Amino acid sequence: KPDGQKGFGSNSRPTWEMQPYVAQPAGEEWDEYVQSELNDAIAQNGEKVKEEGIAIIVANTGEIIRRGVGKVPFRQIVEELEQKTKEEDMLDLGFLQG
Repeated sequence: KPDGQKGFGSNSRPTWEMQPYVAQPAGEEWDEYVQSELNDAIAQNGEKVKEEGIAIIVANTGEIIRRGVGKVPFRQIVEELEQKTKEEDMLDLGFLQG
């Protein structure tokens, strides 16, 4: 349903793409890990990181896919995760050929 205030297509980006995060980290280990990543980012990029923030992209397998400073490029991340999933799902069936 169109919004009478915004009109059609005023912001056609999905809601998840406009959020500052997808999930909060949970557990003491994550707190330590995130603080370590933040400290590294500040050392590499300066104090501006405290304003820009950091992004840590984690696959559902728990593997850290990407780290970065600033806003999360959600579309790019989704494409990377989809590609990684496709690569991991491909089975080597070479043993069937001989």
